[in-house]
Formats: sequence, structure tokens, C-alpha cells
Amino acid sequence: MENSKTSLSELIKLERPNWQHQAKNASSAANAVTTLKQVHEIVNGSARLLILDLEFYCDGQPQMPGTTRLGQIAGRVYGQDDAFNYYVFSSKMTPKDQLSLLKRLDLRYSEAERLTVASVLKKVLRFIDRMQPDYLVSWDNRLDLSVLNQEANRLQLAETSRAWTRIQPLDLEKIISSDVFEKSSGISLARMCDLLQLQHPKPHLADHDVLMIDKILQFYALDLNKILQSTTIG
Repeated sequence: MENSKTSLSELIKLERPNWQHQAKNASSAANAVTTLKQVHEIVNGSARLLILDLEFYCDGQPQMPGTTRLGQIAGRVYGQDDAFNYYVFSSKMTPKDQLSLLKRLDLRYSEAERLTVASVLKKVLRFIDRMQPDYLVSWDNRLDLSVLNQEANRLQLAETSRAWTRIQPLDLEKIISSDVFEKSSGISLARMCDLLQLQHPKPHLADHDVLMIDKILQFYALDLNKILQSTTIG
């Protein structure tokens, strides 16, 4: 028997799950996901998944040196075009980080000053309220959710207003590490993309990481037995 040379990234394009989602209300009713079998069932079902990723900067102020702060937050509803991508600009950034962001966004300083944590989180909460996701999908969510809650604490945002805390978390990295590699230590998103032969030209940019997580979900949505049978020449 001779196997075809179809790459894993190409397999994603051969068969896609049903993208039809039904609007749902309380996401707190969603069941916890701990296996890839459950992931496969969920992404092929009616649940709505919000993929979320954050990037950070280190506080450059003397009174809080090295504190991890929110620098970028991006999200995308799996299987849909609904998405967001927001940057935070802050006086707490080092001059180097400020200049880098101004160049990346092609903004004047006065324009960038509007990109506050408060304004960004307000937009994110509106998006969540509109989409009503059942699952919050991430790649190792420990730091992301911790920093998100720390920023909410600084803004004195009420616990009841933190919509992300009411969505069932789905840590794809944790599930894959346990289910595929049978280990508790994690695997980086870049390494996973390499294993699946997915091009990831801009790692550590939240919007691009979200797209990669989306592609990994697409892969695990496939009926791999059916795909392998159809790509094998007897």
C-alpha cells in the first residue's frame, strides 16, 4: 500500500464541519471538555466557540516594575466571520514599546492614547454579549485569564460584569498535551503548528494566534478515519 503525500494542513481543506450554529443563551450550562473526542463532538455540534488570545507587555513604571499588562486581545467565533482585534496603548509602557506600537498601528500619540484598557474591555464585553458563546477556547489560558482579571481588578470592574468568567473554558493546549502526548507539561502553539504543517508566520500576535487555534480546531473537527481511507491508494 502507498500513502498519499497529502499534508495535515491540506487535510483540513478536504472536509470541513457544518458551520451552522444555533444561538444559545447561558454558556454556563455547557459541559466541561477534557478529551479530543469531546472537542470533535463540540466543534461539529451547535455550540458556539469563542477563540481568545492575549499578548502582553511589562509595566515600565518604577512603582510596578515587570508587572504583566494587557497589550493585545483578539477573538474569533469558530466557523464564523465575527472577530475582534484590539491593542492597548499605555503610559505604563516603556518608550520603546510605545514607539513600536505607534509604528505598527500607524497612529499619532494623541490617537493611540484612546486605546485604553477600559475602552478595549468595554468593546470585548459588548462582543461577548452579542455572540453569547458557549465555550471560551484558548491555548494555555492560565496567564491570559489571570491578566484579564487583574486588569478588571484595577478598573474595579464588578465580578458580575466579567462575562468571560461565565463562559465554559476550553484549554485546547491542556487537552492535547494530556490526550495526545500523555504529559502534563505543555506544548507551544508554534510547535503544534509545526506538527500539523500549518504556516504560522506571525507568532505572538494575538490575532494571528487566534487564526492558528481556529485551524487546529478545524483539524480536530475532521473525521480522520474517513480522510485517511480516502487518501490511501490500495
